[in-house]
Amino acid sequence: MANDTVPRIVAERYELIEVIGRGGMGRVFRGFDRRLKRQVAIKIIHPHLAENNEWERRFVREAELMARMSHPGMATVFDAGIDPGPPEQPFLIMEYVNGVTLDSILSARGRLPLGAVAGICAQTAAVLAEAHGHRIFHRDLKPSNLMLCADGTVRVLDFGIAVALDADQTRLTRTGSGIGTPEYMAPEQVRGSSVVPQTDLYALGLVMYEMLTGVRAMLGSSEFDTMFNQINTAPPILEPERDKVPEELAVLVRSMLAKEPVDRPADAVTVHGVLMRYVGALDGLMEHPDPASPARLYAAAVGASAATRTAMPQKRLEVGDAAAAPEFTRGDLDRAVRRARDLADESRYVPAIGALKDSLGVAVPQLGARDVDVVDARVRLADLCLESGDYVQASAFYSDLIDDLTAERGPYDDQVMYCQRQVATCQVHSGQVRAALTRLRKLHAQLAAWHGESDARVVQLSEMITQIRAGTR
Repeated sequence: MANDTVPRIVAERYELIEVIGRGGMGRVFRGFDRRLKRQVAIKIIHPHLAENNEWERRFVREAELMARMSHPGMATVFDAGIDPGPPEQPFLIMEYVNGVTLDSILSARGRLPLGAVAGICAQTAAVLAEAHGHRIFHRDLKPSNLMLCADGTVRVLDFGIAVALDADQTRLTRTGSGIGTPEYMAPEQVRGSSVVPQTDLYALGLVMYEMLTGVRAMLGSSEFDTMFNQINTAPPILEPERDKVPEELAVLVRSMLAKEPVDRPADAVTVHGVLMRYVGALDGLMEHPDPASPARLYAAAVGASAATRTAMPQKRLEVGDAAAAPEFTRGDLDRAVRRARDLADESRYVPAIGALKDSLGVAVPQLGARDVDVVDARVRLADLCLESGDYVQASAFYSDLIDDLTAERGPYDDQVMYCQRQVATCQVHSGQVRAALTRLRKLHAQLAAWHGESDARVVQLSEMITQIRAGTR
């Protein structure tokens, strides 16, 4: 039950019933929304952390990250705020998910049927595809954060230490870079290096190995030994631990557990595609399965519809069609960006910009103009134009990005704000100082009204306005 350090009623609306989870940032309660008459999950930051502005910002950031995503495999965010207390404490209201966690299933059953493993991991990969599409990485994927519900759905829980990689990454997103659970941490995470989509895929590979064998792949005799194994020890071979695993699945697990992110699968969609060929029923894992649940009926209709569309005759590809070009992967795009950066470091801007333009010409038709990796490459292209002194072209590229990203993410997304500042920089260099100041002052007023004068982005805009005005005197 709730104790004296936490109010029984949050925000005069949400009643705390019982603790259902604990984490590094706070506790999660099963609660009741008195206004809408429904069960909810209520996450409240630890009192000692609530006194630290940095942790409070992390908590608010979690709410923003989760609200940005929408997927049936993750809990929906309903509300967030700060309860006045005393003590004053930030809170997050989420959908209450009723089910059993995968670690409980593994403890009771040991290794699981192949079809069930593929089904659980395929659903998890689908959730990761949604998160990674927003450049949000879970960083603590493990059996206790995967919940199996009676309708056969798998929910990925606790994005509480998730990190979002933005164009203008702040210290906040890097705080606690070593956070995670050693048994499921990728080598780069143990080292405290930058996380990437493949960081979550490594953890999913460890979870898959454990489900197939009943053994934790990298577990050592101590936490230190476990982390040492993650970095230095080759993953155990799956086949001796589990007979009759299809070679394709064994290869998939082995690739997901590669020490270097570049050697792992390209993305969660790739992992999902392989797993779907082996998906089986999950009812045998549940005490009270619900085969006629509305969620299953809906999923069956969607699946049948998708299968019908897939079976429809496709247009014959002609020479010159963009779709007929060789597949262009995210790895190819990343290498193109790095190559362009290397050329620019040698002051060879013309070939750098030309090569990156060509790569984007292939990537955009295949991945989409608003794909996160494509957007990052488009930002880098605009940055190169700005560095080279082509302010007109740079401003045009940034403006296109502003239009695309605002439509999808809203006007105050970090990358949108970055591009707005860069357009103002181009305007200053082009002699359009008044236009630059008008742009920045408008942004400043809007952002301050919404987030307050102390918001880091508002402060940054104020400093930029002051610098521009000082430079024109």
